[in-house]
Amino acid sequence: MDLLLSGGPVLVAILLLSLYGLYVFLVRLIKLNKEPVDSDRLMVRVNAAIKERNLEMALAACENHGGPVARVLKGALMRLPYGRSAVESAFEEATLEEEQQLTRGLRPLATIAQVAPLLGLLGTVTGMIIAFAEISRLGAGNPAALADGIGQALVTTAAGLIVAIPTLIGHSYLTSRVDHVLLEIERRREELMGGVVEVVAARRDSGRVRADERYEPVKAS
Repeated sequence: MDLLLSGGPVLVAILLLSLYGLYVFLVRLIKLNKEPVDSDRLMVRVNAAIKERNLEMALAACENHGGPVARVLKGALMRLPYGRSAVESAFEEATLEEEQQLTRGLRPLATIAQVAPLLGLLGTVTGMIIAFAEISRLGAGNPAALADGIGQALVTTAAGLIVAIPTLIGHSYLTSRVDHVLLEIERRREELMGGVVEVVAARRDSGRVRADERYEPVKAS
Protein backbone atom coordinates (compact mmCIF):
# COMPACT_ATOMS: atom_id res chain seq x y z
CA MET A 1 0.00 0.00 0.00
CA ASP A 2 2.85 2.38 0.81
CA LEU A 3 4.34 1.62 -2.59
CA LEU A 4 1.04 2.39 -4.29
CA LEU A 5 0.69 5.63 -2.39
CA SER A 6 4.25 6.67 -3.19
CA GLY A 7 3.55 6.20 -6.91
CA GLY A 8 0.56 8.48 -6.85
CA PRO A 9 -2.23 8.56 -9.46
CA VAL A 10 0.22 7.84 -12.28
CA LEU A 11 1.05 4.45 -10.77
CA VAL A 12 -2.67 3.69 -10.45
CA ALA A 13 -3.10 4.41 -14.16
CA ILE A 14 -0.19 2.11 -15.01
CA LEU A 15 -1.65 -0.68 -12.89
CA LEU A 16 -5.03 -0.32 -14.59
CA LEU A 17 -3.32 -0.53 -17.97
CA SER A 18 -1.53 -3.69 -16.89
CA LEU A 19 -4.79 -5.34 -15.84
CA TYR A 20 -6.47 -4.43 -19.11
CA GLY A 21 -3.48 -5.65 -21.11
CA LEU A 22 -3.48 -8.96 -19.24
CA TYR A 23 -7.20 -9.35 -19.89
CA VAL A 24 -6.83 -8.68 -23.63
CA PHE A 25 -3.87 -11.05 -23.93
CA LEU A 26 -5.64 -13.92 -22.15
CA VAL A 27 -8.85 -13.47 -24.15
CA ARG A 28 -7.00 -13.50 -27.49
CA LEU A 29 -4.78 -16.41 -26.41
CA ILE A 30 -7.77 -18.52 -25.36
CA LYS A 31 -9.52 -17.65 -28.63
CA LEU A 32 -6.52 -18.73 -30.71
CA ASN A 33 -6.01 -21.93 -28.72
CA LYS A 34 -9.66 -22.97 -29.01
CA GLU A 35 -9.77 -22.87 -32.80
CA PRO A 36 -7.95 -25.48 -34.90
CA VAL A 37 -5.34 -24.28 -37.37
CA ASP A 38 -4.05 -27.55 -38.80
CA SER A 39 -6.25 -28.29 -41.80
CA ASP A 40 -4.62 -31.28 -43.52
CA ARG A 41 -7.53 -33.63 -42.91
CA LEU A 42 -9.99 -30.88 -43.81
CA MET A 43 -8.36 -30.34 -47.20
CA VAL A 44 -8.40 -34.06 -47.96
CA ARG A 45 -12.16 -34.12 -47.42
CA VAL A 46 -12.76 -30.86 -49.28
CA ASN A 47 -10.69 -31.89 -52.30
CA ALA A 48 -12.43 -35.25 -52.44
CA ALA A 49 -15.82 -33.54 -52.33
CA ILE A 50 -14.82 -31.10 -55.09
CA LYS A 51 -13.72 -33.94 -57.36
CA GLU A 52 -17.06 -35.63 -56.77
CA ARG A 53 -18.85 -32.30 -57.39
CA ASN A 54 -20.47 -32.70 -53.98
CA LEU A 55 -20.62 -29.15 -52.67
CA GLU A 56 -22.78 -30.04 -49.69
CA MET A 57 -20.19 -32.52 -48.47
CA ALA A 58 -17.42 -29.93 -48.82
CA LEU A 59 -19.41 -27.34 -46.88
CA ALA A 60 -20.25 -29.89 -44.19
CA ALA A 61 -16.56 -30.74 -43.82
CA CYS A 62 -15.76 -27.07 -43.22
CA GLU A 63 -18.64 -26.69 -40.77
CA ASN A 64 -17.60 -29.74 -38.76
CA HIS A 65 -13.92 -28.81 -38.68
CA GLY A 66 -14.33 -25.20 -37.54
CA GLY A 67 -11.56 -22.65 -37.17
CA PRO A 68 -10.42 -19.72 -39.31
CA VAL A 69 -9.16 -21.83 -42.22
CA ALA A 70 -12.44 -23.74 -42.43
CA ARG A 71 -14.50 -20.54 -42.29
CA VAL A 72 -12.54 -18.99 -45.15
CA LEU A 73 -12.82 -22.17 -47.21
CA LYS A 74 -16.55 -22.33 -46.57
CA GLY A 75 -17.02 -18.74 -47.69
CA ALA A 76 -15.15 -19.48 -50.92
CA LEU A 77 -16.88 -22.80 -51.56
CA MET A 78 -20.30 -21.20 -51.32
CA ARG A 79 -19.40 -19.29 -54.49
CA LEU A 80 -18.13 -22.38 -56.28
CA PRO A 81 -21.18 -22.77 -58.55
CA TYR A 82 -20.45 -19.32 -60.01
CA GLY A 83 -16.99 -20.12 -61.32
CA ARG A 84 -13.34 -19.70 -60.48
CA SER A 85 -13.28 -15.90 -60.39
CA ALA A 86 -16.19 -15.84 -57.95
CA VAL A 87 -14.36 -18.30 -55.70
CA GLU A 88 -11.22 -16.14 -55.73
CA SER A 89 -13.20 -13.00 -54.90
CA ALA A 90 -15.04 -14.74 -52.07
CA PHE A 91 -11.76 -16.11 -50.73
CA GLU A 92 -10.27 -12.62 -50.55
CA GLU A 93 -13.33 -11.24 -48.78
CA ALA A 94 -13.45 -14.09 -46.29
CA THR A 95 -9.71 -13.84 -45.62
CA LEU A 96 -9.97 -10.10 -44.94
CA GLU A 97 -12.87 -10.63 -42.55
CA GLU A 98 -11.01 -13.40 -40.74
CA GLU A 99 -7.86 -11.29 -40.50
CA GLN A 100 -9.85 -8.52 -38.84
CA GLN A 101 -11.16 -10.99 -36.29
CA LEU A 102 -7.73 -12.49 -35.65
CA THR A 103 -5.99 -9.14 -35.15
CA ARG A 104 -8.65 -7.77 -32.82
CA GLY A 105 -6.99 -6.89 -29.53
CA LEU A 106 -3.48 -6.59 -30.93
CA ARG A 107 -3.66 -2.84 -31.36
CA PRO A 108 -4.63 -2.20 -27.70
CA LEU A 109 -1.67 -4.31 -26.59
CA ALA A 110 0.68 -2.32 -28.81
CA THR A 111 -0.77 0.90 -27.42
CA ILE A 112 -0.29 -0.24 -23.82
CA ALA A 113 3.32 -1.21 -24.54
CA GLN A 114 3.93 2.31 -25.87
CA VAL A 115 1.94 4.28 -23.31
CA ALA A 116 3.10 2.54 -20.11
CA PRO A 117 6.72 3.81 -20.30
CA LEU A 118 5.44 7.29 -21.14
CA LEU A 119 3.25 7.24 -18.06
CA GLY A 120 6.28 6.11 -16.08
CA LEU A 121 8.20 9.07 -17.47
CA LEU A 122 5.32 11.35 -16.56
CA GLY A 123 5.44 10.01 -13.02
CA THR A 124 9.18 10.66 -12.95
CA VAL A 125 8.73 14.26 -14.05
CA THR A 126 5.91 14.97 -11.62
CA GLY A 127 7.85 13.28 -8.83
CA MET A 128 10.88 15.48 -9.47
CA ILE A 129 8.66 18.54 -9.57
CA ILE A 130 7.30 17.58 -6.15
CA ALA A 131 10.82 16.99 -4.86
CA PHE A 132 12.09 20.37 -6.05
CA ALA A 133 9.00 22.07 -4.67
CA GLU A 134 9.76 20.57 -1.27
CA ILE A 135 13.37 21.72 -1.54
CA SER A 136 12.29 25.28 -2.26
CA ARG A 137 9.80 25.20 0.59
CA LEU A 138 11.82 23.46 3.30
CA GLY A 139 15.37 23.67 2.06
CA ALA A 140 17.78 20.91 1.08
CA GLY A 141 18.62 19.97 4.67
CA ASN A 142 15.55 17.79 5.21
CA PRO A 143 15.87 14.55 3.17
CA ALA A 144 12.62 13.15 4.53
CA ALA A 145 10.74 15.95 2.87
CA LEU A 146 12.03 14.79 -0.52
CA ALA A 147 11.04 11.14 -0.07
CA ASP A 148 7.56 11.41 -1.59
CA GLY A 149 8.71 13.11 -4.78
CA ILE A 150 11.74 10.88 -5.31
CA GLY A 151 9.71 7.77 -4.48
CA GLN A 152 7.11 8.64 -7.10
CA ALA A 153 9.84 9.35 -9.64
CA LEU A 154 11.50 5.95 -9.17
CA VAL A 155 8.42 3.77 -8.66
CA THR A 156 6.48 4.98 -11.69
CA THR A 157 9.47 4.61 -14.02
CA ALA A 158 10.01 1.02 -12.92
CA ALA A 159 6.28 0.25 -13.08
CA GLY A 160 6.00 1.60 -16.62
CA LEU A 161 8.82 -0.64 -17.81
CA ILE A 162 7.53 -3.66 -15.88
CA VAL A 163 4.18 -3.33 -17.66
CA ALA A 164 5.55 -2.45 -21.11
CA ILE A 165 8.09 -5.26 -21.49
CA PRO A 166 5.78 -8.29 -20.96
CA THR A 167 3.00 -6.55 -22.90
CA LEU A 168 5.33 -6.13 -25.86
CA ILE A 169 6.37 -9.77 -25.61
CA GLY A 170 2.73 -10.85 -25.48
CA HIS A 171 1.89 -8.69 -28.49
CA SER A 172 4.75 -10.21 -30.48
CA TYR A 173 3.68 -13.73 -29.54
CA LEU A 174 0.06 -13.19 -30.56
CA THR A 175 1.18 -11.52 -33.79
CA SER A 176 3.29 -14.55 -34.67
CA ARG A 177 0.31 -16.83 -34.01
CA VAL A 178 -1.92 -14.72 -36.24
CA ASP A 179 0.70 -14.67 -38.99
CA HIS A 180 0.87 -18.46 -38.84
CA VAL A 181 -2.90 -18.72 -39.29
CA LEU A 182 -2.90 -16.28 -42.22
CA LEU A 183 -0.07 -18.21 -43.85
CA GLU A 184 -2.05 -21.43 -43.48
CA ILE A 185 -5.09 -19.75 -45.05
CA GLU A 186 -3.03 -18.58 -48.02
CA ARG A 187 -1.54 -22.05 -48.46
CA ARG A 188 -4.98 -23.64 -48.47
CA ARG A 189 -6.20 -21.02 -50.91
CA GLU A 190 -3.66 -22.12 -53.48
CA GLU A 191 -4.53 -25.76 -52.86
CA LEU A 192 -8.26 -25.13 -53.18
CA MET A 193 -7.90 -23.13 -56.38
CA GLY A 194 -5.64 -25.83 -57.78
CA GLY A 195 -8.33 -28.41 -57.10
CA VAL A 196 -11.03 -26.27 -58.71
CA VAL A 197 -8.92 -25.64 -61.81
CA GLU A 198 -8.07 -29.34 -62.08
CA VAL A 199 -11.71 -30.39 -61.96
CA VAL A 200 -12.79 -27.71 -64.43
CA ALA A 201 -9.96 -28.59 -66.81
CA ALA A 202 -10.93 -32.26 -66.71
CA ARG A 203 -14.53 -31.41 -67.49
CA ARG A 204 -13.47 -29.05 -70.28
CA ASP A 205 -11.30 -31.75 -71.87
CA SER A 206 -14.24 -34.12 -71.78
CA GLY A 207 -16.39 -31.54 -73.56
CA ARG A 208 -18.82 -31.05 -70.68
CA VAL A 209 -18.04 -27.43 -69.97
CA ARG A 210 -17.30 -24.26 -71.93
CA ALA A 211 -14.07 -22.31 -71.64
CA ASP A 212 -15.74 -19.80 -69.33
CA GLU A 213 -16.68 -22.69 -67.07
CA ARG A 214 -19.23 -22.72 -64.31
CA TYR A 215 -19.06 -25.41 -61.65
CA GLU A 216 -22.32 -27.32 -61.30
CA PRO A 217 -22.43 -29.40 -58.12
CA VAL A 218 -24.33 -32.62 -57.96
CA LYS A 219 -27.29 -32.35 -55.61
CA ALA A 220 -27.41 -34.85 -52.81
CA SER A 221 -30.16 -37.39 -53.23
